[in-house]
This record gives sequence, structure tokens and C-alpha cells, in this order.
Amino acid sequence: MSNRTIYWIVGAIFGVLLVVMLATWRYNRANAEANRKAQQLFAAYRKAGLRTPANRKQVARVLGKDGGAVCKFAGSKIQKAYLKTRLGVGGEFYYRPVRVDREVLQGLVLIVQVYCPGKLDDVRDLVKSLHYADVIRR
Repeated sequence: MSNRTIYWIVGAIFGVLLVVMLATWRYNRANAEANRKAQQLFAAYRKAGLRTPANRKQVARVLGKDGGAVCKFAGSKIQKAYLKTRLGVGGEFYYRPVRVDREVLQGLVLIVQVYCPGKLDDVRDLVKSLHYADVIRR
């Protein structure tokens, strides 16, 4: 078998895999349940007195019905340590400490409360362990 034949076979396999991937990929994560959860999150933000994100549909697409990356990493010890490093010293290499806005972390707690309430205690413990600085709003 020549090299050219092998290249054509490998190319055809990749082509078939590409077609299968495009046919099975879920392009839009937003569905009725995702929209309901986004509505619930917006209501929780309003109740807490926080500014809501601009677009509810975008929130439904990003977080889906399961909370997406927020719930995937909530409660993870590695992510908790990484977050503390980023917030405490400004990253792996010292740049400057980051000033944490309480409202941002309160929003994080609300996202976890709506999408993955089983991880809520871990996130609340993380938020309680952080030191805050006053943030000036303009």
C-alpha cells in the first residue's frame, strides 16, 4: 500500500468523524428547563438587590439546565485553591492582589443555589473564608 493511499484513507476517516460530530453536536443548550432556571436566577438576583445580567437568553445558553462550568467546578478543592491564589496574590506570579466585590461572590452563591444546590455549603464556606475590601462604585 502506498503512502498516498494511506493518506486518503486517514483523510476519509477524519471526514466521516467530522460529519458525525457536526450531526450530533448540541448547538443550543437553551431549552424550556434552562429558560426556567435562568428566570429563577434573575428572580433571585432581584430579590438580593443585585444587578441582573443583560440577557436572560444568553444566561440560559451559557449555564444550560445544569449550571455548566460553574457547577462543574463548584466545590472542587483544586478550583478552590486556584481561586484563592488568583484572588489573594493576583495569580501564580505576583502582579497585584485582586479586590473582591461582595456582590460578585453573592451572585456566584445564587448561581450555585439555583443550579447545583448540593454544592452550596462548599461555596458558602469559600466565600466566608475570603477577606474583602470596600469597592467604590461610580
